[in-house]
Amino acid sequence: MATNVNQASEVGTPLSTEASVNKRNIVSSAVAANASTAQQDESNIQLKLTSLLQTTLKIEPLFDLFFGQLQHLLKINSCSYSFQEKNITIKLGKVSTHTTDYSLRLQDSYLGNIVFSRKQRFATEELEHLEGLLSILIYPLRNALSYRDAIQQALSDPLTGLANRGALEQAIAHQWQMAQRYEQHFCVLMLDIDHFKSINDNYGHGVGDNVLKAVAHSISDTTRQTDVAYRYGGEEFVVILNKSALSGALIIAERIRENVAALSVPVDAKGKEKVKVTISIGGSCSSYCSDTQDLLRQADKVLYCAKNAGRNRVEFSSKEGNTHTQRDFLVTADGRQH
Repeated sequence: MATNVNQASEVGTPLSTEASVNKRNIVSSAVAANASTAQQDESNIQLKLTSLLQTTLKIEPLFDLFFGQLQHLLKINSCSYSFQEKNITIKLGKVSTHTTDYSLRLQDSYLGNIVFSRKQRFATEELEHLEGLLSILIYPLRNALSYRDAIQQALSDPLTGLANRGALEQAIAHQWQMAQRYEQHFCVLMLDIDHFKSINDNYGHGVGDNVLKAVAHSISDTTRQTDVAYRYGGEEFVVILNKSALSGALIIAERIRENVAALSVPVDAKGKEKVKVTISIGGSCSSYCSDTQDLLRQADKVLYCAKNAGRNRVEFSSKEGNTHTQRDFLVTADGRQH
């Protein structure tokens, strides 16, 4: 019996060990299968995100798509992207308690800064997952930034840095649509530097260029953040005053005129001699015009009225009428109507 017991013990022990080994093998296989499934899922997620981010070259839609995926995958509540040098700020979602931020770089190129937030703390593996998704964003973001730079160069004036006439045509069409849809009327200012040809003839085109840059800078500094200035051509500029009525536009136009009249542009490197600059301004409002061409035509018309009336002045064109009659009149900076 002892021998039998011993035999039973000897025989039984290997059986027990073999069962244990089999169990571990089964568990290991299950873990490996789960890991393989997880890797496959992660690969599918990355492939889907890569394809999705390649559908746009515009920065705002790019972050809309990226944020939408992060909301689903990591329960992200907010995403904020900024690139101060390019004046880009995009904020999506509602900022929550816990945040993590990244400086985005591709080789030696800085691509901006991004901040995420959510209600729960970020676990280490979640941060690793997030960083993996950010690596997918990098190249589409670089392409979107390059595309934005190319568009801005095509739509900006290289001398003054203002938007150019092509950009104006796009913007004024959009503003007109908004005005018709939401009754958010706007005004347009057309500005012309007085006696600019004489400045070029007497001091040279280099000084003339400096005058153009000084006037452009003064206009940009004077207008509101919601307003946009454009170089229309030569010595002419246009300003779109967003959500502005006649009375408010008149105040802004007069402020622009005063600030430009205060300029003294150096003629030589030492700055001993300076040239004074003035501008004439004509304005019109969308509420009194039939379309964008009429809006610009009215502004141009009263600009030349300002020129003919002595220059260095502001005049506005508007229309008041009812179903029976309609009359045009001018409103000058001193409030007089003609």
